Amino acid sequence: MTPPFDERERAIVAAALDAQVPGAGDLGAVDYVEQLLTALDHDPPHVWAGPGGWAGAGPRWLELGPWERHAWRERIAALHAVYRRVVAGTPEPGDARVLHRHACEAVYGDPAYGGNRESGGWQRIDFPEPLFPPARPR
Repeated sequence: MTPPFDERERAIVAAALDAQVPGAGDLGAVDYVEQLLTALDHDPPHVWAGPGGWAGAGPRWLELGPWERHAWRERIAALHAVYRRVVAGTPEPGDARVLHRHACEAVYGDPAYGGNRESGGWQRIDFPEPLFPPARPR
């Protein structure tokens, strides 16, 4: 599996995400976006993380039904288009909303999805570590 962005593109995407939520890049926002854009490259797809981190096994990824897989394929294709425009420097007006949503999800979401590195987003807002740990990456 090849990451969607090369190093130059990662820097551009990180800057765009940081513009939405300062520090998002340092907290793994680009990794979050790359994991999202490649979610269907895995079996099962890395769309919905099930519990498993407290057992030390990392996330258990849930299967998608055929219609859900189709919907995610279309959604991810649209997201690829957004990030191609961002990298090219030609974003459309609605692209900022996508970047903002992804920056927030990356900074404050479950680390299993590639962001919130070392729970830094939660620490930033004094959010307590969950009683049941998140489905952390391996």
